Amino acid sequence: MYLVVGANGYLGSYLIKNILEYTTDTILAADLSCPAETQERIVWQKCDITSDADLNVLREKTSGEKLKVLFLAAYHHPDAVLKNPQIAWNINIVALAKFLGLFNNIEALYYPSTEVVYGEMKDIPFKEDAPLNPVSRYGELKTVAEKMVNVAGYNVVRFPVLIGPSLLPGKKHFYDEIVETVKNGGSMEMFSDQLRSMIDFDTAAKIVVQLVESPSAHKTKIVNISGDEALSKYELGIRICRSNGLDENKIVPISMDADNKIFTAKRAKATILDNTLVKQILNLKELKIKV
Repeated sequence: MYLVVGANGYLGSYLIKNILEYTTDTILAADLSCPAETQERIVWQKCDITSDADLNVLREKTSGEKLKVLFLAAYHHPDAVLKNPQIAWNINIVALAKFLGLFNNIEALYYPSTEVVYGEMKDIPFKEDAPLNPVSRYGELKTVAEKMVNVAGYNVVRFPVLIGPSLLPGKKHFYDEIVETVKNGGSMEMFSDQLRSMIDFDTAAKIVVQLVESPSAHKTKIVNISGDEALSKYELGIRICRSNGLDENKIVPISMDADNKIFTAKRAKATILDNTLVKQILNLKELKIKV
């Protein structure tokens, strides 16, 4: 059985899609907000991960099962973390610690982390053993959470920026906003000087499921999952327009150096991940972003 905690989000929806496609497992999908409709092989459970009572319900519902856990629940927007540090601490650290200490029937657990734990890039892409130097409070909390997960004996995957159309009814992703804005004749300003090794939600989710389903992969406690290319968000916007037959000229390049209103929390200008390890583990020749 898969237990997906924080299942009703962008990544969670793609993970559920790939679990259903590539395994025969049932899924207990836990989230503070649950969809009304039901699906075969999926049971939804309303869960506030900061609630001891709700965590105990999850434990009772999974008693006797060998669990494959994807723990996605997090307070994850860097600006929100900066504004609400106590909420971020309780969700990203305290609730995670309680969860790790509560379940004793976990066969595999993967925790999604982020490129922001590395900080500002110097000369070469970050390998998994690179020193961590987060530049934001969010990155600091993720660094602590990673250590907790590893000490508990489980696995961490580090993602770059993830992109793709939303699978959630009524909830648009940035990808959808780009497509809709340009379709309606508007323009989108996007950074041309912030480089990331981006990957799409579907590819990232498929790789996570492959790692969970490969017992030998569990020996590698931290893995980068990223695209092969270093892209700016401006270039990403151009590709999204191109793949949807839209006017590329509606994507307007702007500089991070000139920005003083979009972000509050500090962000690294370039963070490129080395994805050699995950390709070796899963015998992949390339990892290309799909837009």
